[in-house]
Amino acid sequence: MLSSLLTQLLLALLFIAGCARGITQQRKILEKLLESYDVNEWPDADYDRPTNISIQMFINSFGSLNAANMDYSIDVFLRQHWVDTRLQNSLNRSMTIRDPEMQKRIWRPDTYFHNVKDAEIHTVTMPNIQFRVNNTGHILYSVRVNAELSCHLMLEHYPFDDQTCHAHLSSYANTDEIINFQWVEGIPIDLPDDLEIAQFDLLGYSAFEEVMPLQTGNFSSLKVDFQLRRQNGYHILQTYVPTVLIVSISWVSFWLDPNSVPGRVSIGVTTLLTLTTLAGGIRQQLPPVSYIKAIDVWVGMCMIMVFGALLEFTLVNWLANKKVLDTPSCQVMPMCKTGEDDENPKTYVNQARFLDRISRALFPGSFLLFNFIYWPYYLSNYTHE
Repeated sequence: MLSSLLTQLLLALLFIAGCARGITQQRKILEKLLESYDVNEWPDADYDRPTNISIQMFINSFGSLNAANMDYSIDVFLRQHWVDTRLQNSLNRSMTIRDPEMQKRIWRPDTYFHNVKDAEIHTVTMPNIQFRVNNTGHILYSVRVNAELSCHLMLEHYPFDDQTCHAHLSSYANTDEIINFQWVEGIPIDLPDDLEIAQFDLLGYSAFEEVMPLQTGNFSSLKVDFQLRRQNGYHILQTYVPTVLIVSISWVSFWLDPNSVPGRVSIGVTTLLTLTTLAGGIRQQLPPVSYIKAIDVWVGMCMIMVFGALLEFTLVNWLANKKVLDTPSCQVMPMCKTGEDDENPKTYVNQARFLDRISRALFPGSFLLFNFIYWPYYLSNYTHE
């Protein structure tokens, strides 16, 4: 038993010694390579040509679009590949450089997101940076970045809208004479199978390369467009169904007596205030754009229906309490009287009740006609976009 433990301990010591010897040899080789290395010169400066930087993005997670701020967030593994022949060595394996000071002594592209608002590199439990160099000088530089990117949203058909958000990468200081960006062939954008985006479906993406002309020169850049479609189930349940119920409740007043002031006023004012509060909550989620959105058309029509029911009660109550002058023309119009008792004042209460009966069909019919126009129009655009 003791001999077995001693054997295992000896093997462990030999393994540690071998690893330490390998690390020491790797560091010696790097130190020798970096003696005459100029970090300010790009790898192909001696050949007077730009260095090709191949980029792949692995989308670890895709945050929901913020319509109010017009931005979205992504957690991405940004993988950059290039060849630096100055780092060719005799090792038969790749070297992983973890020392930040050693990494700073090697040339790296100054890649940045052109449409970034805020970004940070993950540092738990250590900085999520991989710097690997093989014996041919091929370098893999991978960084895990959490970036908040701007996205210009077109909200005319909100919440039945499709959006296109992009990520735009380029070099900050090096023109296309120094750096040439290109996507990794095959899978430039790597997406996990279980990727989910709150309130959106990812329809696809398109990646392409372009040259970005600026006053300081022409810069090679990469761009990827994400095609997104909004899931409208949330808005159906939280906006459309409640507003339909509110509008329907406002029609209950048409079945109340024209002189039932407390009941009809309570229904009209309560539904109007409830709808106003709901509309205010919707506006807080959206930017103050100058054009009309699909949700604005819906809420506006609901406002008209509820306010119209309140105005109808005002007219009905006025007719029911308006006294009729005792004229020959009125004597031949039974509708002017409330009954056969001449001691009771004569009013237009019958006309008021007749207006209520018309409103019972007019208001629901108008709202139904609006729905026959609204839903086919916006859903057809939503399907074909």
